[in-house]
Amino acid sequence: MPAYLIVNYDIVDPELYGQYAAGAGPAMKIGEESELVAMDPDSTILEGDNVGRQTIVLRIDSKEKAIELRDSGAYQAIIGKRLDATANHFCVLINGIG
Repeated sequence: MPAYLIVNYDIVDPELYGQYAAGAGPAMKIGEESELVAMDPDSTILEGDNVGRQTIVLRIDSKEKAIELRDSGAYQAIIGKRLDATANHFCVLINGIG
């Protein structure tokens, strides 16, 4: 069953975030083991508090594969840059349908 990794945040340090962004695609194997299905730097917030403006959605074959990619050495080497460069962030992993 496909899974979707949804990440949302506000960028507070664009330079540091740029360093993260340069490595995130290769680390999450976008185009190989995951697919970028949505990216919006100016998301429309309809509900909720402490919600960021940038939202990214990745489609991955399964929750297990998503966790494997997120926990990989390549991604763990850069995740600190995203956490330090953003505020109001959250990350959820959900099952898709079918």
